[in-house]
Amino acid sequence: MLRPSTKGPLKRHPANPILTPEDMPFYCYSVFNSGAVLFEGKALLLLRVESCERKTDFYVATSGDGVHFDVSPEPIDYPLTETEQRYGKAHRFDMRITPLDGTYYVTHASWMKRWGCSMGMATTDDFAHFKPFPHISVPSNRNHVLFPEKIGGLYCRLERPQDTRGGGEIWVSYSPDLEFWGRSMPLDMPKTSWSGNKSGAGAVPIKTDHGWLAIYHATASTCSTENYYLGAMLLDLEDPSTIVAAPGEFILAAEEVYECVGQTPNVVFTNGAVEMPDGTLHVYYGAADTRMCLATSTVAELVDFCLRAK
Repeated sequence: MLRPSTKGPLKRHPANPILTPEDMPFYCYSVFNSGAVLFEGKALLLLRVESCERKTDFYVATSGDGVHFDVSPEPIDYPLTETEQRYGKAHRFDMRITPLDGTYYVTHASWMKRWGCSMGMATTDDFAHFKPFPHISVPSNRNHVLFPEKIGGLYCRLERPQDTRGGGEIWVSYSPDLEFWGRSMPLDMPKTSWSGNKSGAGAVPIKTDHGWLAIYHATASTCSTENYYLGAMLLDLEDPSTIVAAPGEFILAAEEVYECVGQTPNVVFTNGAVEMPDGTLHVYYGAADTRMCLATSTVAELVDFCLRAK
């Protein structure tokens, strides 16, 4: 019997899971939710790796074919921000990578023991040296994804302010300088049975003739767990708070054993997609907060999937 994901626009790679704790060149507990970008002709991942003390570090992994990765044995050196130095951080997680204006912007969540979850950002040119912005956002906010170009002369980001229930939906905010953010607007997300709890940005949006292609995550409660799903939608090129098309169907759900069994059951969560030189779109996703996986498609196929829902 074919699973839905084998008939839809997103196909699991047969090599899944592509990175597991056993594949790391060191002892660890999990590897998941990694930022992704094309860098010097190769797919580059910033892996979130948890030790057996459940402490998080980030490691660079690179691959010519986007499937088989070489992992650095040493974590990146990412200095604390002024805010984190003052109040102490618990950990950072969920990195995204946006190429913009000739440099790479790394965005992430930063969980402060005193304040909860905020959003931080750094720049890098080589993924060996990182320069953090001095301040992080006010809590409680996460899923910070920076667009790869200015919109209306302003920087633009997707984010998810959390409500009092720990849920929330995707918002858009703008900035003249990457420091002061405002003009915030929520997206009118589609109401589906698989996105009833919360939704958040996933991969960095991809510009197409029909709008910004955004691959995102959403959750819904079942009788036993809160399940994660991946969806796709198109956002207006000039006003990304406006949804051009958003199918009511998800494009990936936790179905395989490696997605359903692990640190957090029934999770598929993407932080990055890379369009490879041959045109294949590699969507990298964390499975069960334990291991890294890969699903493939093309930008054209995902755009067509969205447009058919208009």
